[in-house]
Amino acid sequence: MSPSKPARSTRRRQALARGHSSSIDSRALEAVGRFVRILARAGCTPEDIAREVGKACRQVPKSWAHKAIAALREMDDGSHVLTLWFSDPAYLDPKGNPRPLPLRGAGGSLESLAHRVDPKLEARKVLRYLSLGVTMRRIGRRYVPRDRVFSLRGAMGADTFHQVRNLLGMLRTLEHNGQLKRRAPGWFEFCAGNRHFPASARQAFDKRLRLLATRFLFQIDADMHRRERARQAGDRTVHLGVGVYRFESEGGPVNRVARRPRRRSR
Repeated sequence: MSPSKPARSTRRRQALARGHSSSIDSRALEAVGRFVRILARAGCTPEDIAREVGKACRQVPKSWAHKAIAALREMDDGSHVLTLWFSDPAYLDPKGNPRPLPLRGAGGSLESLAHRVDPKLEARKVLRYLSLGVTMRRIGRRYVPRDRVFSLRGAMGADTFHQVRNLLGMLRTLEHNGQLKRRAPGWFEFCAGNRHFPASARQAFDKRLRLLATRFLFQIDADMHRRERARQAGDRTVHLGVGVYRFESEGGPVNRVARRPRRRSR
């Protein structure tokens, strides 16, 4: 007896599914799972979530898939190399600024600095990655960063992978804090908001926020590095991070301050 048509099509789909290599890596897969669970705890049914996710996926341009394949992926330890370059006395000049380093060589190099973070890091890849987010100045055969701030915005797709990592970090915190208090201590998660912030003041506020937040993150980064250097041998390590961002509602009602009517002159 030959199998029915639905049975054959089901087996065909299963075979195709087994031979299909997913473009979703472990981070993206974890982000999807946590996002769905957070929505489900907020009262959304799995059926409604699946329908809306499918609708959103159908709106994604197909050209994005080709750009993602050619995109330069984020290097997790690249920013940590920059932290050491600005804080380790072995790589600082007498004024406390980062020393210009050759790519390779004895007596301190970008390669030796990268191997302090991870022995598997390749110096040339680290240099290319840092050049995406930091203005690197070349002095002969040596390189030195102009700024400690590392930004991947618009950096050939690496910024997108950076966004996935940050999204996953926020989802982990939100889901962790959704547990009962007696099961796990909460992670820091606070925000400040104002529903009637004047749109004309955004530029000045962004400038002040960048100044204050950058100063705060420099201190936090230095604190984490001090604790890293002081850890005991055999002490288990975790990938810990702190992020600061501002958000803004779009498409909502704009409340304008009512002006007093002008008095007509006779």
